Parts: sequence; structure tokens; C-alpha cells
Amino acid sequence: MEENKCEVCGNVFDTKAELMKHAKVHIGVMKNNLRTGKVVISSIIGGIVGGILMLIVLMAGAAGMGLPSTTFALIMGMGLGATMGSAEMVGVLGHFIVSIVAGAIFGALVSYVKPLRLGKAPRSLALGLIYGIVIYLVFFLPMAMTVFASVMMKLMGAKAAMMLPDVLVIGLIGHIVYGLTLGAITLYVGKIL
Repeated sequence: MEENKCEVCGNVFDTKAELMKHAKVHIGVMKNNLRTGKVVISSIIGGIVGGILMLIVLMAGAAGMGLPSTTFALIMGMGLGATMGSAEMVGVLGHFIVSIVAGAIFGALVSYVKPLRLGKAPRSLALGLIYGIVIYLVFFLPMAMTVFASVMMKLMGAKAAMMLPDVLVIGLIGHIVYGLTLGAITLYVGKIL
């Protein structure tokens, strides 16, 4: 009897055929876990690349507004409590931590929530786009209207109020770029891994 014992769960079977049939259950679970791991890794990569592209959008947007290209990083860093001297570095680091964590969450969602599973490119791009817009609405807008706006007022005075609408549009474009990049890379890198 002991020779028909499953090494994974310890169940004992009457025949070798029953044991082999049972083993397929464990293989399916292992394949799903492996797939999930690949998707999460690819979504973290997507979060990093999306974060880089979003940072480029923010830098270009700041330059287009006549500000130093590092203004968004400076404001985010100061919003996180950094001093003027370290704010840009803290802002960029904070941006990438959020980009990576958001990417990992996206990977977990599209792995574990069956209706959100990635399919072909249009579906993956759409899911990424929606995710980027949700992040913008749920996290960026409240931060921009409270924390970032007060930092902008301290740095720029009344001029900050006139710039806020442009900041919100640039932020939306950045989050759209992030989401599209995240959806595309999660799909394609996940297939390569």
C-alpha cells in the first residue's frame, strides 16, 4: 500500500493508476502557481518600464510648463516629507516604489481574478488602461489636490493654482502611458518567461 502513496499530500491509493490520476491534480496546481509567478514578475517589469515612461511624461510636461524637468519629483519628495536638498531623489524613489507595487498588484489581480485574466493584446491593453486610470482617480487625484497642491503653493505661491489644471492633465497622460505599458509588458513578457 505504501508504494501508492502521494509524495505531495500523503494520500494513499489502492492502485498505481489511481495514484497517477491523482497526481494530475498537483501538476495542475503547480502549473497555475508557475503561471501566476510569471505574470506577477512580468507585471513588476511592466511597472518599472511604465514608471520610467511616466516619469519621462512628467518631466516633459514640467518642461512644457516652463518649469525645471525635475519639478514633479521635487514636489512628490517634499510631499513625502523630504527636505529641499533630498526631495528630488525621494520623489523619484517614491515614484518607482509605487510603480513597482502597483505593477505587482496588477499582476496578482489578472492572475487570481478570473474575469480579469489577460488574453490577447487589446484586452491586456484595455485592462492596463483601466488600471492606470483607476490609480489616477483613486490615488493621484486625492494626493494632487491635497498634499501636492499645498507643496506647490509653498514653492510657487498663487501661480500654483493656475498650474494645477495642467498638472492634472499631465498626470492623467502619465497614468495612461503607465497603464498601457503595464498591460502590454505583462502580456508579452509573461509569454517569454
